[in-house]
Amino acid sequence: MRNAPRNGRLGRRTAAVAAAAVSVALAVSGCVSAVDSQPESTPAAGGILQIVQGADISPSTLMSQNNPNFSINRLVFNSLVELDHKTLEPTPELATEWDLSDDGLTLAFTLREGVTFHDGKAFTSADVIGSIQTLLRDDVPSQLKHVAKKITDMVADDDLHVTLTFSQRMSNMFDLFEMMRIVDVDTVDKLLTGEEFNGTGPFKVDTYTPGQGLELTKNEDYWKDGAPLLDGVEITVVRDSQSMLSSLKSGQSDLALDLAPLDASTLASDQQYEVVQSDAFDSTYYLGSNVSVPLLSDNRVRQAIAYSIDRDRVLQQVLGGVGQTTSLPWSPASPAYDESKANFYDYDIAKAKDLLNEASATGASINVYYDAGFAPNVGLAEIVEFNLTEAGLKPNMMPVQAAEFLDKLRSGGFDGLFMTGHGFGQLNPATLVKGAFPYNADKNASGFDNQEYKDLANAVWTGETGDKVATDALNDFLLDQQFVSDIVNTTHTFSISNKVKGLAWTMLDYIDLDQAYFG
Repeated sequence: MRNAPRNGRLGRRTAAVAAAAVSVALAVSGCVSAVDSQPESTPAAGGILQIVQGADISPSTLMSQNNPNFSINRLVFNSLVELDHKTLEPTPELATEWDLSDDGLTLAFTLREGVTFHDGKAFTSADVIGSIQTLLRDDVPSQLKHVAKKITDMVADDDLHVTLTFSQRMSNMFDLFEMMRIVDVDTVDKLLTGEEFNGTGPFKVDTYTPGQGLELTKNEDYWKDGAPLLDGVEITVVRDSQSMLSSLKSGQSDLALDLAPLDASTLASDQQYEVVQSDAFDSTYYLGSNVSVPLLSDNRVRQAIAYSIDRDRVLQQVLGGVGQTTSLPWSPASPAYDESKANFYDYDIAKAKDLLNEASATGASINVYYDAGFAPNVGLAEIVEFNLTEAGLKPNMMPVQAAEFLDKLRSGGFDGLFMTGHGFGQLNPATLVKGAFPYNADKNASGFDNQEYKDLANAVWTGETGDKVATDALNDFLLDQQFVSDIVNTTHTFSISNKVKGLAWTMLDYIDLDQAYFG
């Protein structure tokens, strides 16, 4: 029998879900936490939950965190562990126990017995190894690939035990096993093209129509007793937030994923609906700088840009007051969060002008790219344009469609400033500075290649979570260099009919409907 996880790592998954959002301060009147919307009576089985979302799923990106996949990641698939919402410690999912060696180089998992894929195939240690190998493929993106690349050996000891060997200790090792979906290696190529979805999760994909949505039915052989309660889920793609809101209000939908904040705020006074905020607070809007552009190669210009942004206006007018202004990438629950530094860059046009004059940059023209398909970005762009003009720059606003924007973000192809949102501020700090597109110390969207930054990121990565010396030094560096200027830390929302009970989610905001029902 394998040893139980060290340092209290073995916990009850139900505790992680039940704890979700207990301490969240809800900024929109009428918003509720997951706990507030938990069952008031005995759960009843049956019914089809209708979900509406603004973009189609992306099967090729299922091993990464990608917003359109939030609806299916946890409905169709499982992970080895799920992170506790308060402590970030791993709790059991498809792995029931694990043993991490004292040197942090060997990790042995004990797997859950009796789990099958939707086609009836038994889940075994070979599927864990196959899922890691899938994640490591060049054509499969993942923000945690840097962790998987440090695996030097994978051994299936038997069907229910697998041992992994790593080349170094890593503080964010378990973030990988939260994000990585367990997939069927026999059908993974069809999964990545959206032709076949063979998971171990509570729902099976019956049909997928690209660009339109999916129909899911209950997995009668799901490994969790009594779950799911729903008969099925239907996911419909609606391209704009106003239409999503109309679908919800007309009764065509029961849950809208990430309505534009100002649309969601219109539900606050209607007792038929609830706007549930995720406690992860893993979404941070930012303005990035391509430092290879001559104007932006000077960090005085980047600091001036940081001082010019009216973060309070963005928070209130664009995001409906949901979240908090910030100059750092972390969620308030992150071990790296520092309240004394979180608002280092306040709105100070005079200081911005002085820095631009000092850098001989007053009157300079600069391109500013944004994803025009996402409503909050459009509002953010209007404020940024006004603020940069106030400071003495000449912004050229460049709207880009979502697919092209993501391609440029991954390749570092913006010849100026770029703005959107990033995640991972809620996980181990190493996951952000080693994996997030704007912050990855090894290769990032800003083209910021700096040895000091790489050393600071590696110090956080190889040390223990919450190492204040390492994170303090990292925060000071980020505030000084400003190749990314964070603006507002906010969170994902689930706008739901008050008939929907038992909604939950993971720390990556993947929807969990194991205990959801209509009441």
